[in-house]
Amino acid sequence: MNDSSYPWLQDDSPIKHKIVRIMLFLTSFSWTSVHIEDYMGGGSPVEKILTRMLPMLVIAIYCVTCEHRDLIKRMFRPGLFLLLWYIGFSVLCGFRGIQPALCAWKGAEMIITLMYVSVSCRDADSTRKEFIAFLKLFEILMWATVVLAFINPAKGFLHSPTILPWLWGYFPILNPNAIGFISALCMARLLFFPAKYKPIRIMMITATLLCAQSRTAYAVSLVAMIIYIFDGMRTKQFGRVAVAFLGAALALFMAMGWNEAIVKVLLRGESAEEVSTLSGRTDYWNYALNNADWVGKGLATGSRSLIFGGEGTFHRGSVNMHNSFIEALMGGGYIGSIPFMVLFVVNVIRQGFNTLTKPSTHEGLFLICAITFVARGMTSIVLALFSFDFINMMFFWAWLYTRNMDPSNPPVVHERPKPRVFEKTIAEQRREGN
Repeated sequence: MNDSSYPWLQDDSPIKHKIVRIMLFLTSFSWTSVHIEDYMGGGSPVEKILTRMLPMLVIAIYCVTCEHRDLIKRMFRPGLFLLLWYIGFSVLCGFRGIQPALCAWKGAEMIITLMYVSVSCRDADSTRKEFIAFLKLFEILMWATVVLAFINPAKGFLHSPTILPWLWGYFPILNPNAIGFISALCMARLLFFPAKYKPIRIMMITATLLCAQSRTAYAVSLVAMIIYIFDGMRTKQFGRVAVAFLGAALALFMAMGWNEAIVKVLLRGESAEEVSTLSGRTDYWNYALNNADWVGKGLATGSRSLIFGGEGTFHRGSVNMHNSFIEALMGGGYIGSIPFMVLFVVNVIRQGFNTLTKPSTHEGLFLICAITFVARGMTSIVLALFSFDFINMMFFWAWLYTRNMDPSNPPVVHERPKPRVFEKTIAEQRREGN
C-alpha cells in the first residue's frame, strides 16, 4: 500500500486555498466559548476584529471570487435546508436576546463555513482531500500542544492521576476532551491510510490520548480500533488484524500494575454520585429543559441567558450545557433545534447504512467521524456553534453528498457571461468615411 493508491492524499490545492484553509482552522478556535464579560461590553474589540472577524471576511471574499464560486449554491441543497433553518431561526431569536450582535456574527461564521465547504468539496476526491488536510492540521496542533506543555510544565500540566507513570497530568491548553477527540481522529486517519513514520506517530498519538484523560475519547478510540479490525477482516488483510491485536495486547501488558491509576483516571477524582450524574451535568440539563420554549434565546447565547435567570451558584459566571443538542434547543427553541437534530441523526444513520452496504476504507473513516460527532455532541456544545468540530461535521455531511460523484467527470462550472462589445468592421468605417 502506498500513496500512489490514494492520489487525493497529495494536497495539490493552490497556495491561496491553503492559506484560507489555515485561516479557517485557526479562527475556529477563538469563538467556541463566550465569557460573561462579553455580555457586559467587556473584552478587546481590536482582538475580536483581528482574530475573528477579518479572517472570516477574507474567507468569504475568497469563496465568492474563486474559480468554483458558482458551487456556493450547493449550500442551498434540500438536505441542508434544515441546517439553514436552524441557523436563521436561531439568529432571529437572538434579536430579542441578551447579545443580538453575537448571534448575528455566529450565524455569519456558520454560513461562511458552508460556503467554504461548498466550493472546496466538489466531488469525492476533493472532499477526502480537504478532510485529510484538516486532519493534518489537527495533528500539527496536537504536537504543538504537547511541545508547549513540556516547555512550560507549570501551565502545561494539571495534576491528576495518569496511566503513564512518568507523567503526572494532562494537556489543558485546549482541554482534555478536545485534545482527546483530536487524538482519536488523527489516529483513525493513520490507521486507515498510508503515512510516513506511521508506527511512531501512532504510538505518540496514543500517549497523548492517554494523557488527555478523556473518557469519551477513550471509548471512541476503542470503537475506531474495532472498525479498523473489522475492515481488515472484511478485506482479508489479516496482517492488519494481527498488528491491531498485538498492539491491544501490548497496551494491556503495559497497563498491568496500574489498575488503581486507571480507575482514578476513569473517575477523574469524582465521587460515585458525580459519576452517576455525569459529573453533575444532568443538573444543568434539567434546569435548561425546564426553561426551554418553542422559541429560543439566540444562537450562541441560549444557555448563557440562564445566567440571568435567578440567584445562586448556577447563575454566576459562564454557563456551559456540555451538550450540543441542549445548546441548540436553548438557542433556537423547539422550532429551530428539532430540524437540526433530525438532520444530525439522519446523516449518522445514513453513514452507518453506507458502511454496511458499500464497505470501503473511506466509509469506515467517516463512520468513525460520525461516531465521534455523536459522542462529542453529547459532551460539548461545539456542534451547535462555529468551531473546528462544526467544520469537521460539514466535511462529513459533504461526503454524504459527494461520495458517489465521479472525480473524472467534475461538475460543470459555468462562467459568467461577458458583455458583448460591438466593433465596427473596416468596411463599415470606410463607408461612413465616404
